[in-house]
Formats: sequence, structure tokens, C-alpha cells
Amino acid sequence: MRLFSWRDFLGLGCGLALVLFWGLVALRVATDSGNHIAVSVLWVIPLALVAMLAGALWWGARLRRAGMALLVLGLLTVVGVVLLDRLNVLVEYEAWLDRGMPERPF
Repeated sequence: MRLFSWRDFLGLGCGLALVLFWGLVALRVATDSGNHIAVSVLWVIPLALVAMLAGALWWGARLRRAGMALLVLGLLTVVGVVLLDRLNVLVEYEAWLDRGMPERPF
């Protein structure tokens, strides 16, 4: 009897990484008034896509609730990251300069 398969590690790893990412984003937005950072937040999109793939694999392995949770978390991450960038909440420094150094909307 196997305790964990590669699907389990993939799903748990992606889910934990995305939750950690959103925790760090919330901490950054709450503690720093600047809206520019060194690395683009769009770099997390591949991780969200892998989480959605893991969710689909879990869905197929009859772990429906966990699979749905990963699919939703991945989809909300893609949408949230694009909104963070487009609404100038967290922008890569070079893009921030190219956009004319906009203020954070809140």
C-alpha cells in the first residue's frame, strides 16, 4: 500500500506554494506603501497552471473536493495575478517606470 503518489506530492506542493504566495502578497501590500517590486508577479502563472493540472489529475483520481479546490485556487491565482499587475497594485520595477510611476489605487 502506497501512502503518497506523485499526484499527491504535486498537488500538495502546488497548493501550499500558492497559499504561501498569496500570504506573502498580502503581507507585502499591507506593510509597504510602494507598489513596485523587483520581480514580476506574472512569474507565478506557470505554478498556477501546474496546480490546475494537478487538480485535474486529482479530479480524475476520484478526489473531487481536493481537485476542485486546486482548480479554483489555480484559476483565482491566474486572475488575481493579472489583476495585481494591470491595476498597478504590484508591478515589476521596470514596468512601473515604463507606466509613468503610477500610484497604488488604494
